[in-house]
Amino acid sequence: MRRAPVDSRGFTLVEILVVMLIIGIVAAGMMLSLGVLGRDREVDAERDRIEALARLAREESVQQGREFGLRFFVGGYEFAAYEPRVNRWDALVGDRSLRRREWPTGIEAALRVEGRPVVLPKPDALDRTPQIVFFGSGEISTFELTVARGGSDEGFRLRSGAKGDDIEVLAVSGARQ
Repeated sequence: MRRAPVDSRGFTLVEILVVMLIIGIVAAGMMLSLGVLGRDREVDAERDRIEALARLAREESVQQGREFGLRFFVGGYEFAAYEPRVNRWDALVGDRSLRRREWPTGIEAALRVEGRPVVLPKPDALDRTPQIVFFGSGEISTFELTVARGGSDEGFRLRSGAKGDDIEVLAVSGARQ
């Protein structure tokens, strides 16, 4: 007597493992793409850095009772201190915190001072006059800095507060101007 073949409709262990592997690969790809397509961590880091450094320069100017400046140029920024005896702005030599910095590749900045757009000079320009001044009284010149990655609408704005004595940071979508 011969048995009729059993019509099995289940999955083998190998088939289940292959499906689980495919699901794992797809899930990993989605997680990686969320990291890439989510917030730009480099722009976020620059936002935090420039805000902290601007606040530090403001505090130093108040503590020392002298003017500090922030000069932006194509590709970066630097801090300076005003030397009234020689009537000029000098770079802060030896200050590791307020040293010259460059934006990471692909990050662009646009500056407005007192409501007017500023054409940023080349990094090696002879004129080192800062566009933003932190006065010894605690006041800050009126400015708005917009920073975003080129080709992206995500970025931030750093600006002087309404009273001219604080710094505000705004997350901006559609940051390019």
